[in-house]
Amino acid sequence: MAEWSKAPDSSSGPRERAWVQIPLLTRFTNLFSLVIYYIFKTKIYSFMR
Repeated sequence: MAEWSKAPDSSSGPRERAWVQIPLLTRFTNLFSLVIYYIFKTKIYSFMR
């Protein structure tokens, strides 16, 4: 922790970008998995009818 406080301001750039990218990736992954789940659910449901 002490080493981080001595780091120059330029190192905070990629870290801030990661904080932006991680939630976007999480939302995209959740949406993608929801779509896949819905497709499989409807296919299995129509198959069992």
